[in-house]
Amino acid sequence: MADEADGAGMAGMADQAALPLAARELALAQARTLARHGRYAEAEAILTDAGRDADPSVPLLDLLARVHAQQGRLDEADAAWDEAEHLAPGSPEIAECRRRVAKARARRSARPAWPYAAAVPVAALAVAVLVVAGTGEEGDGPAPVVVRTVPAAPAPARPSPAPDVLAGMDLGVPGAVARRRQGEISVSFRQGLFQDGVRLSRDGRAALSALGARLRPYATRISVAVIGHTDDRPVPPGRGYATNTELGTLRAMVVRELLHDRAGIPTGRFTVSSLGAASALEGDRSPARNRTVGLRISPAGQE
Repeated sequence: MADEADGAGMAGMADQAALPLAARELALAQARTLARHGRYAEAEAILTDAGRDADPSVPLLDLLARVHAQQGRLDEADAAWDEAEHLAPGSPEIAECRRRVAKARARRSARPAWPYAAAVPVAALAVAVLVVAGTGEEGDGPAPVVVRTVPAAPAPARPSPAPDVLAGMDLGVPGAVARRRQGEISVSFRQGLFQDGVRLSRDGRAALSALGARLRPYATRISVAVIGHTDDRPVPPGRGYATNTELGTLRAMVVRELLHDRAGIPTGRFTVSSLGAASALEGDRSPARNRTVGLRISPAGQE
């Protein structure tokens, strides 16, 4: 790739070592996208193939367990989380997931064999009308109809909306441009962040470190999507990655690890992805400018 001309020897060695990680991250990113759209069988197939190619990782097993759980396959979900727990003993997130699965399995085993009828209150009605038909005295004609109006129970109070974690966030650091959109903040960078390949430049590292310091107070309340960019020139052979998509994903991984370190954001709150050559910046497709990433920051738990 023409934008990776300098330091080919050292960069090639580092890139070659990172290649298996790139393939795994690509598989995880694809599986997450499929799972979010309800395409669980396809997500499971990708994760299973990735697990055959290399030793399973905690993120891979965790996502596989969630895919199983979404399909109601609780035994398989618990087995995957059990394997993940052996790799990451003491993880509170995995322990909580297993606790929830255990509760769901207990409810399932305690469920009656035959369904039973349950009364369902209709809160939308303003009043309930009861019609009582009695037996009148002989010769008095039809029994009177007594209509009673019973005030409906007051609607439960709505909980106050949760405060917007993004409202007070100031991401104005040198070299970065933050734009607020509906439900998220997007961050781009005025210059490329990488010197070549997946090596951060000094200015790029400084900009990301400053951004991490601004994000640290919100570390447990946000999610961060990292999108790796490249230019649209073909990758030359021998670079340690076969496509621009792999290169872009590796760049996203480097930024994820730096922000995890500087901001303290849990690794599970990040997603990494890249569209490779299709992600080249509009208006400036130069190699140096496209050695970068984009960020999308949103409240934790928001898709």
